[in-house]
Amino acid sequence: MVSMAMIIELLVLLTYLSNTNASNISTDEAALLAFKAHITSDPNGMLSKNWTKGTHVCNWIGISCSKRHQRVTSLDLNGLRLRGSIAIDIGNLSFLSFLDIGNNSINGEIPDELGYLRRLKHLSLSMNNLTGQIPESLGLLRRLELLDLSENDLFGSVPSSIFNVSSLKVINLIYNALSGTLPNDICHNLPRLEGLQIARNQLSGQLPSNLDKCKELIYLSLSYNHFTGNLPRDMWNLTKLQHLFIGWNNITGISNVLV
Repeated sequence: MVSMAMIIELLVLLTYLSNTNASNISTDEAALLAFKAHITSDPNGMLSKNWTKGTHVCNWIGISCSKRHQRVTSLDLNGLRLRGSIAIDIGNLSFLSFLDIGNNSINGEIPDELGYLRRLKHLSLSMNNLTGQIPESLGLLRRLELLDLSENDLFGSVPSSIFNVSSLKVINLIYNALSGTLPNDICHNLPRLEGLQIARNQLSGQLPSNLDKCKELIYLSLSYNHFTGNLPRDMWNLTKLQHLFIGWNNITGISNVLV
């Protein structure tokens, strides 16, 4: 039986392929102007005064372009006190490798269209007011190295598709309302993972038994959830682990450790 997640991934892929063939710097400009149109408050005037048709896109504040293709490769609007939502048109920035709109007051849901951004390596939407569930389509970002959705109001389970992105080095989902369990084979496809931070949520069940397969893991934070059972013995095989926070759960055999 074909699952809804598989259907979503197929639709995202087909749309991505059709968009990529016809895209250029004008496509990037249109996507960014659509993003700007969804911003309802820009107290510093960063976008309203600078993102205009009279100025080349590559000279806009927060934008970087590739010299070779003259396409937008970076969108960095961290800490500009912006309010509004994320326009689905952001998925048309097909050369984007860096996206950071953290530390603002962005609300609404994370659009599925972020899955179009196949070159994306850095995705930070942290410290906003985002709601809804984490899109399955983020599992299509096969070059992604950092995923930071921390300090929002996201709920529902963590999509298993994320744990299949083998390029990931950091997953940060702390301070949300995520629930459900973690897959037992969470580390099977994450050979480069260095940081896993899912503290301050509502996750339950037992800790994954194969955490030792994340051999590069340095930072593990699972505190303040509802995990139960025993601490997996294989966890002590994590020879690079420097920071371990798993307190304030219902795990036996450990003392509480602050995050």
